Amino acid sequence: MKHQLNVIHSLFLIFSFFALFSNCRTQLDLADETNLPVLSTLFNNRMLLLLKGTFSSDSPLDWSEVNNGTGAIYLDSQEAGFDPVMNLAGLQTAGNLPIFIDIGEVRISSKFQKGINDLTQIRDSLDSIKFWDYIAPERQVWCTVPYSFEEDTCKQNNGIVKAADFFNGIGAQYPSNDPSAKTEGAGFGLSTFGRQYYYTGIYFRSLVTGFANDAGLPITTTRFDNRPVIGLNIVPRNNYTPGTSTLAKNSIVPKMFPVLYSQRAGQSDMEIREGFDPYILEVRVNLKENLMAHSYTSARAQTITFVGVSDAFFEHKGEGDAGGNLITRSRIIYPETASSLLITGGAGNLLYHYGIFRAGEETLIGVLPLAATPAKSNAKIKYLNSGLYKIACMGDISRQDGVPDTIVRETTFSIPEFPFRQTISVDLACP
Repeated sequence: MKHQLNVIHSLFLIFSFFALFSNCRTQLDLADETNLPVLSTLFNNRMLLLLKGTFSSDSPLDWSEVNNGTGAIYLDSQEAGFDPVMNLAGLQTAGNLPIFIDIGEVRISSKFQKGINDLTQIRDSLDSIKFWDYIAPERQVWCTVPYSFEEDTCKQNNGIVKAADFFNGIGAQYPSNDPSAKTEGAGFGLSTFGRQYYYTGIYFRSLVTGFANDAGLPITTTRFDNRPVIGLNIVPRNNYTPGTSTLAKNSIVPKMFPVLYSQRAGQSDMEIREGFDPYILEVRVNLKENLMAHSYTSARAQTITFVGVSDAFFEHKGEGDAGGNLITRSRIIYPETASSLLITGGAGNLLYHYGIFRAGEETLIGVLPLAATPAKSNAKIKYLNSGLYKIACMGDISRQDGVPDTIVRETTFSIPEFPFRQTISVDLACP
């Protein structure tokens, strides 16, 4: 009899567990964003990890809208005496450029002091193990177009669909485990009821853009997923800023391994609180809107032309290195309690974005906003946690390269802690 009661009790707990998470799935309303099943992800984990390759978190520019509505890839300015003349024969539009992405893993860290100065204090594998939480160690291979007739890794990862989600604002789901929410002391004078994280790292094994030529001939010797593709792996080109000496590289962590987000003073939204409510970890990099053709002279004295990232932060003048311009930002979203933001005042000029920042942030240029969207009529940000914010009309004005460089105007607004899931309206003319 006792055994039967134990069995009945166990079954009751199991059915209650299913009911709880089924209810969470309904409340999360994630089906509006993707047809891929997320129930199993949230059933096994509290966290859903989404990667986005866009400046905007919400409704990013369509491929045909980049570069002020031309859909063209930006061209690096040809600095007299530095940049070799680019050979652009056959250069595709941004939307037709094949892109192949191989990510080894994604990590986060709560060790604030150890990560200061761009991870240069991480000296060996033991330091690395102590510093990082290895939340997503499974390799992911995504591609915008097929690269073989075989069952390659991109096909096994459903990589074409995930590449589309990576660039369209939905976000590519990355297999992950829940990081710790054990209470720790917070930095920046913050109090916390969970664990405060300060760093995110995306480890790019390879990132191939499908246009590159050597002395005017297409580069066909590049290997991706151990198969030949046309294009160039731009990871080596983006690991160091232009002008970095060979000696200096010995003490610098490569900028693509990982692409690093370091939380700055005034920023927030990287706290994982204790409890059972599900959350989303969103990690963004500014790739889609910032593709740019560059050139450099190879060791064989030949001109290499390739598509990389626009040199918005570190100007490229013909060096072999063109890094430091791919930036990232991470945030934790609690979709069951987060509110949405409706923004009026956008004129639809494709050179302008609305950027959302925490009110305490002082640096608004040269970083990714917490959230962003093109400055169109009735623009919307889907998820924002409670708190006080700045909204800025940001223009790509002084040097058009896909990255806003001018704050036109800004205002503040707040999202209350209660009630949950409200739509907050704010008006800001832009431009």
